[in-house]
Amino acid sequence: MKNNLNLQANEAAKRIVRYFQANGFAGMSEALIIRIHMKGGNRTEIDAAFEAAHEQELSPPVQQYFEIRAFGHYSDSRSFAEAKSAIQSDFTEALRYEVPRVFFDPAPVVIDDAMATGSKYDVLMKITDNVDGYAMGILLNDPDASFLEYIGTRHGEEWQQIMGNFEIKTSALASEIMLF
Repeated sequence: MKNNLNLQANEAAKRIVRYFQANGFAGMSEALIIRIHMKGGNRTEIDAAFEAAHEQELSPPVQQYFEIRAFGHYSDSRSFAEAKSAIQSDFTEALRYEVPRVFFDPAPVVIDDAMATGSKYDVLMKITDNVDGYAMGILLNDPDASFLEYIGTRHGEEWQQIMGNFEIKTSALASEIMLF
């Protein structure tokens, strides 16, 4: 679907979707590239706050500690405006609980929400390490299958090769994306 909003990384999002489709993820239909910036705190404090929220069955305190902005979008089925209006439900709590890990851990980081269905994002990935206080994440959606289900159908080296090739591909794409 043509994206009418000119985000910096729209073309990279399209290439990411096409890459996964060409490598066996036929149903992969959407990529939302996000830029994550920490507002304040440190890892210990943030991890403790997220763990406390999880134990109390509360929503993770993402907005308290992080600013997340859309940086690129591509979808075979919906516009950026549609994706943006549904972000509160489609960026699931399971993935939001992992935002500190995506921000702080070195790349690659791959988190799957096996319960995600329909328009909800299945995966949150971090492919490159942080640059100048920002982390780049990629939310991916396959409305018909879970990322882990796909992984389960692949064996050892093939999966490792796909992810290795994806890291190389995204590194090349990163040079095309103006981060600031």
